[in-house]
Amino acid sequence: MLSLLPLCNMDETVFQRCSADRYADLQKQVWSRLQVALVLVIAIATCPPEADAVCAVEAFSTAIEAGLVIHLPSSCTPAEREVHAVRGEAVMDAIAKGRPVDLSGVMVRGDLIFDHLTVQTTARSPASDRANQARAGSNGQRIVRETLSLKDSIVSGAVRHRSADGTLRFEGPVNFYGSHFKEGVDLSRSVFQGPVELSAATFDKEAYFMQGQFAQQMDCREAKFGPSTRFHRSVFHGPVDCAGALFDGMAEFLEVNFEQPATFERSRFGLGTGFSGSRFKSRISFSEAIFSRETFFGFVAFEGETVFAGAQFLGSADFSNAAFRQQDDLAKARFDHPPLLVQTKRLEPTQPARNGQYALTLVFLIVAALLVAYAVRLK
Repeated sequence: MLSLLPLCNMDETVFQRCSADRYADLQKQVWSRLQVALVLVIAIATCPPEADAVCAVEAFSTAIEAGLVIHLPSSCTPAEREVHAVRGEAVMDAIAKGRPVDLSGVMVRGDLIFDHLTVQTTARSPASDRANQARAGSNGQRIVRETLSLKDSIVSGAVRHRSADGTLRFEGPVNFYGSHFKEGVDLSRSVFQGPVELSAATFDKEAYFMQGQFAQQMDCREAKFGPSTRFHRSVFHGPVDCAGALFDGMAEFLEVNFEQPATFERSRFGLGTGFSGSRFKSRISFSEAIFSRETFFGFVAFEGETVFAGAQFLGSADFSNAAFRQQDDLAKARFDHPPLLVQTKRLEPTQPARNGQYALTLVFLIVAALLVAYAVRLK
């Protein structure tokens, strides 16, 4: 009622001069303005002006020729992500139709079963791929032709390829950066033609990549693997970077070929760890890695530079029958139990050290000869 003061002073004489109609009109105007102000205050308090843009879909396409593309910003709440959740069947349908999948910050509900993809002919496959398929008893392969990107997303179902009659071929990049897989991931017998990104991903259950072929770089920096991780008989044609990764359960890299540099610096291995029968053709670094339980490097071929400086072996470490083609630095690692080095092939101390000993001996001999000569002259 303060807005009435300029028009009707509150002294009795002036107030009586205001007509009843005029007063009623002014009262309605004031009440209307108060209602509008109240609505604005509530709107600002409960739904800030930028709210509509907080969880806006950055990219979304449903065109027949386009892929499945949904990007949600990190500011989205779980409830808002539920609204934009994607069914696993929708993801597999896009893959089956040869379209790219690019999801970021999205919840994926349901399983991703690659066994349901149609088996393709392998007549035009490279000879190396046909050889791999022959070893697996395969007459065909399932193909993911475009990019598969599940970045910073939550996958509630299983990701699985368990077919015994073929391989799974990813022709484009595979990007699981920062995603959380709540069920098991089994992409065994897969051929990855593009780079594979697992960095910062979390695997609550098993993560299997057995008999995998990695044509380009594979990264798993700061990834968190669950109770069982397996790369049995896989081949890494490109570099591997798993710095800072956590292998919380069993970590099995048995009979794996690393053809390019590999790094497990600062990685942590919680349970038993096996690299037995593997081959490192280039530089391998376990610098500052922590092996909490039994670790097996039996029959491993270390052909390039090998770095164990700062590594900690809290359980037993077995290097039996391993072969170091270059000078090792096992002395710079910490072993709570003496390592097993039965029939381990290691290079002897470097030649410069021996040359230094020879040089020192020669100096002593020269000095002695000079002293003898000086003594003879004195006589």
